[in-house]
Amino acid sequence: MFRFPIWAIRQVIEHAEAEYYSPEAIRRELSQRQYMLENKEITPEEYREHEKRLFARLMEGQERGIEE
Repeated sequence: MFRFPIWAIRQVIEHAEAEYYSPEAIRRELSQRQYMLENKEITPEEYREHEKRLFARLMEGQERGIEE
């Protein structure tokens, strides 16, 4: 009785994780941060912090086997 809902929830979680860790999504976010830096919406320090987090996310995605 509860197998289908659990399966469906797992599918949603897997899809969300694949999107979160996808290199394309990470590139988009990095591009947004670069735009913000160029328009002085964030400081260089904030940009570097975002860049570090995005790189760590990319590495974790690769460890999880998530690719393009």
